Amino acid sequence: MLKQLLWKEWREGLWKLGFGLTVSLAFTVLMFRVRLFPDLSNAVIISLVQVLGIPLIISLDLFAGEMSHGTIHLLFNIPVPRWQIFAGKMLMGLLQVALIFVCTGVAMELMGRGREVEPGKMFCVNGLFALCSIMLLIWFSVFAAQSRSEAGSLAFLFAVFIGWSIVWLWSSLSEVSWAYHAVPFVYGQWAIGQQVDRFHWGQLLLTQGALAVLALAIAGYRYVKIRRSL
Repeated sequence: MLKQLLWKEWREGLWKLGFGLTVSLAFTVLMFRVRLFPDLSNAVIISLVQVLGIPLIISLDLFAGEMSHGTIHLLFNIPVPRWQIFAGKMLMGLLQVALIFVCTGVAMELMGRGREVEPGKMFCVNGLFALCSIMLLIWFSVFAAQSRSEAGSLAFLFAVFIGWSIVWLWSSLSEVSWAYHAVPFVYGQWAIGQQVDRFHWGQLLLTQGALAVLALAIAGYRYVKIRRSL
């Protein structure tokens, strides 16, 4: 039954994967063909656009879709614990984000062909932005787990962006390192080589990992506690 559930989530998310992948690859080809900026700058611009768009596309109806279409009651009648349903949805969402970034990173390397930067550099830059997107998707789930509509999910997504932007700005201005480590956007700064002296990469990964586990636990709890009367 769990395999069938995962297959259902994969099939339902294929259009989002296809749309995000098509747009990302088309934008990558355009930027590297036109070459208005150096290759590394193109990689940063493409990755930044993906951070702003891909988590939003993937997560918009990740949870709200079942509620808005009234199929959540049928989903909860499946003889599978609710936490496994939540885990399946999150797993598919994270997998789709990772696949889009991996494909885009490979496309950057193939089109750049090492002409301006050493091979693998653009893939690594894109990979760090992918970690930022994954963290954002996890934090989206905390607030979107009980959202009843796609419009509500969209509001939550913007709230997360704004909230983390405020924390990032405050931590940057006040030089509060522990808060700085918690902000998902720090991966983007790490990717472009800014302020890397302000934290150790091990501390960053430890903090982000702990926060990811906490966010998933909160989101899973909220999803499990959804009332059947919704």
